[in-house]
Amino acid sequence: MNRRVTIIGTGNVGAATAFSLATQGLVNEMVLIDVKEKKSEADVLDLRDATARLPVQLKLWANDWDRGVESDIVIISAGPLPRPDQTRLDTLEDGKKIINDIIPRLYTGGFGGIIINITNPCDVISHHIWLKARECGASPGSGGGNIFGTGTSLDSLRLRRILAELCGVAPSSVEGYSMGEHGDSQMVPWSQIRIGGKPFLELREAESRIKKEDLANLVYKTSYAGWEVLLRKGYTNYGIATATADLVRAVCNDEKRIVPVAALLRGEYGLSDLHIGVPAVIGAAGVEKIVELDLSAEELGLFHKSAELIKSYIAKLN
Repeated sequence: MNRRVTIIGTGNVGAATAFSLATQGLVNEMVLIDVKEKKSEADVLDLRDATARLPVQLKLWANDWDRGVESDIVIISAGPLPRPDQTRLDTLEDGKKIINDIIPRLYTGGFGGIIINITNPCDVISHHIWLKARECGASPGSGGGNIFGTGTSLDSLRLRRILAELCGVAPSSVEGYSMGEHGDSQMVPWSQIRIGGKPFLELREAESRIKKEDLANLVYKTSYAGWEVLLRKGYTNYGIATATADLVRAVCNDEKRIVPVAALLRGEYGLSDLHIGVPAVIGAAGVEKIVELDLSAEELGLFHKSAELIKSYIAKLN
């Protein structure tokens, strides 16, 4: 079975995502598109060399929109990086312009697959993609499942790494998610975090070394982790590329796996009409179900506070 993925925007993030998909053998057809056409052409040539000995034969094309609209999945990673004095939300207008060019071109060409958005601010841009797709004649329900963003998927991986280092265990032994905005207002539902199946809050009470760690500071470390990378090398790419490839795997293999993504809420958690980071079942149809965690009143309040920030920027954008 052919699995075709198109990546629109082949800068540091898009190119790393293409490499992750190719070397993990997750797809056998890939289209790379960028406004800098020679860059995407060069990436295609480089990937052909890189995959020449791999067991999965990968067909690659550069800047081929006709093949792009026939893809199963389109990954959008086109957008500016924030400067050190900006937040992800400060790049909103530039991201909007890019999306306003991309989405009509996809849907007027007949695209009917799944869109995974990386472009920041991820939650707001993901919602704008959904709105723009509807303007272009996509199904009114489009976005309920087939348009979503990477959201807090990478933040949750960062959280697991940070807690694993704190507790002296492997990241795979940490269960739980960061939720809300992929940005400074994200929150962690500590009541839902487990270390080897044991509630983190119980473990924290029992071990003085862990108890010394302020929970708010752990959330800050999680949200700031991307900046730690960006300020040192000017961009982040490996973490988000791996997180995106993981989502592609879940869709292509119909895994029904729970992953936190920027998904459209339709009443879940008492919220509607926005994309925000929540755990969701990811399968062949994209987001197949929103998972509603049993949040405490305080946690729900923090989640709603993050949602209000996202909604305020959606309102400014539209």
